[in-house]
Amino acid sequence: MPIGRSITTLTAIAALVGAFACSSDSSTSPGQSVPESEIDQSVTSDVGESFADAVDQYDDNESFQADLSGGTSTFSAQSGSGAGTESRTVTCGGPDGEGWYSCVAYTDRGLTIARQVRFWSGGSLALGWNGATTDSVNHRWTRTGTVNSVVKPGKVRMIDDADTASMVVQRGTPVFHVWNGAGARIDSSTYTVNGVERIFAYTAHDTAAALTFTIPRSENPYPASGSISRNLELHFTAGGFDKTITRSAKITFNGTSVAELQVGALTCDLDLVTRVVSNCH
Repeated sequence: MPIGRSITTLTAIAALVGAFACSSDSSTSPGQSVPESEIDQSVTSDVGESFADAVDQYDDNESFQADLSGGTSTFSAQSGSGAGTESRTVTCGGPDGEGWYSCVAYTDRGLTIARQVRFWSGGSLALGWNGATTDSVNHRWTRTGTVNSVVKPGKVRMIDDADTASMVVQRGTPVFHVWNGAGARIDSSTYTVNGVERIFAYTAHDTAAALTFTIPRSENPYPASGSISRNLELHFTAGGFDKTITRSAKITFNGTSVAELQVGALTCDLDLVTRVVSNCH
């Protein structure tokens, strides 16, 4: 793929972002009221945990593409919340007529992940990764499943995500891998307070912009720069209480394990290892 060229699917997903306002709340239905502070805190925590997951997924993409050879990739997958990495071996078929390798779905961090990948060298399709000649790599992946929150005991997260992204190699000293992508999410989280289940049902769209990893990754485990932005709509219910909320969110990276998280009017710190959101103001 010529450097800088994007995937058609990515453009289509990104076009959906404008459908959401930056931050607004609808009227609520009758029922026992839930404090705004609880809703805001839970939304911020959910967004933070999801963004940290996204960083792990991009890190997995880096390892997966570099280790794909002979139709299989034995790569290091993040275990989540600072638990380190685990080795995964995934079989892929292809490439097809458009250069895509389609890989057998596998389980990672409690989620089922299915992915496709294709490689470009010198502006032409390539059969795999080559550290000297690969210009860029396209990725498509989905993640589905149910997992427990690592931040809030008793909270359950249901995840149904679809993403596309392109990575461009910028050679020099050091070498950078720069990612741009888009994603669509239909996620939810639930927990119970005094016997009443809180249900946070999200529809969201993400845009990754110039998400940059410094090579070698072993010496630079966190994104050096770039951001992921999200526009979300939340349908919140708790017994007879019902509310619809829209929010914008953004995470900005600086090469450390702590990134800046913005959710609506709040600016916070997000620990990419523990997933904990703190210092909101």
